[in-house]
Amino acid sequence: MLDILRRQAGRFQCPKCRQSLAECHLEMVAQQDDQSLVKVTCAHCQDTRLIAVALAAEVPSAPVIEVRDQPAEALGPPITADDVLDVRLALADYGGDLAALLR
Repeated sequence: MLDILRRQAGRFQCPKCRQSLAECHLEMVAQQDDQSLVKVTCAHCQDTRLIAVALAAEVPSAPVIEVRDQPAEALGPPITADDVLDVRLALADYGGDLAALLR
């Protein structure tokens, strides 16, 4: 997953300094199946962001990338793999829909 993102990073600009993210630092925060949470640090201004990445089934090598508008520090402590597993276990027996879950 990180190899795909490294190859694509040059197509994106840092939201803070607008420089290319071609030389950015990437760190996998959490991964499950075809979805990942990746920390991206700009090589120019050191701004850190979290991106959610999902590989689309129709196009095997094209990631769908969502860039949040907040620095990672504004989101609170980093999400760990244990956090993701805890949520998965908590939702394993949930029978409702997403709308009911988010209310």
